[in-house]
Amino acid sequence: MGQDRQQLLLAKTCLLASQILMENGSELARIDDTVKYISNTYSAGNDEIESYVTSTLIIITANDPSDEEMQPLVLVEKTNVKSINLTKIDEINRLSRAFVARELTLKELYAELRALRKMPMTSLTKANIGSFFLSSTLTYLATQSIVASILAGLFGTLGMYIVTKIYDALHRPFIGELIVAAVITILVRLIMLVTPLPEFNTIIIGALFPLLPGVQLTTSINDIFDGNLISGPQRLLSALILTFTMVLGSLLVFTIWR
Repeated sequence: MGQDRQQLLLAKTCLLASQILMENGSELARIDDTVKYISNTYSAGNDEIESYVTSTLIIITANDPSDEEMQPLVLVEKTNVKSINLTKIDEINRLSRAFVARELTLKELYAELRALRKMPMTSLTKANIGSFFLSSTLTYLATQSIVASILAGLFGTLGMYIVTKIYDALHRPFIGELIVAAVITILVRLIMLVTPLPEFNTIIIGALFPLLPGVQLTTSINDIFDGNLISGPQRLLSALILTFTMVLGSLLVFTIWR
């Protein structure tokens, strides 16, 4: 019974690590490697831990090859990419290395992973500040205009704030990005009624830049090259739809406002 409990704890630890990595935008190869590091370090080949991960589902199986009568343990969990948080992914790497180095026990690793999953994302204030500097810097590099740079930074901050609030309220992707693209385009057009903005297209692009799924695109391509032909195309399609959604929101305003 004690061995069964330890096998269950090992499987739950691998499942939890996989969930955290997937929810925060990790590529699938990293998830598979992390499961192997944890299971091989603990069981030294006594337990066979296998993982099957897609963009919406994680399956962890544990089997003791020395006990032919024992049924394999199977854990299944639905999941999805909730955000891009490289800090949590790096923390998983640190914890797994500490476990491999025998600095953590399996029980301690599981407790650390549970605490990590509950850890909140970067505060909205930091996200807004980051959006301002990213939007303003890129716009200034493209236009050499301080006014355009400041406007793009302000609109980028507003866009990040609105998207975050809409997602917290609806828990649906794409809707916030569509609304934000339309709102930013409307604000730029309203300003153009008062004063000309030669760089208005660049301002809109710069303001929307922090919302573009750059990391998701890179991860999807890595998954495809690694042979993950289910999750890779799914992530790629999601990133393309998100980009198209922002373009659509802006084009709708330009089409209606003539």
